[in-house]
Amino acid sequence: MAYEICILKVEEFKKFVNKLDCDGKARLTRDIDFLKENGSGLKMPFAKKIDKKLWELRTSGKQKIRIIYSIVGTQIYVVNWFIKKTQKTPIKELKTAIKRLTEI
Repeated sequence: MAYEICILKVEEFKKFVNKLDCDGKARLTRDIDFLKENGSGLKMPFAKKIDKKLWELRTSGKQKIRIIYSIVGTQIYVVNWFIKKTQKTPIKELKTAIKRLTEI
């Protein structure tokens, strides 16, 4: 089943992607395509459930890119994104994702 990706705050997301190095952009594109193909079937090490309705797409490489998303039917809503610098997902990033989730 193919899923549709819906990005909240598209302009902010574009700015984030433009700041990534070439390898990071390529890996992120590959992983988002993989997410579109697999949706809720995507598991570790590619995706991790971090809240009742939120998952984290985990892009590895020099930059540890994280995309927080939610799945509703065949729609995947990208609600937050960041470069991970610590072991745990920062509370600030999780709160931002939860707040944006209410906009869906």
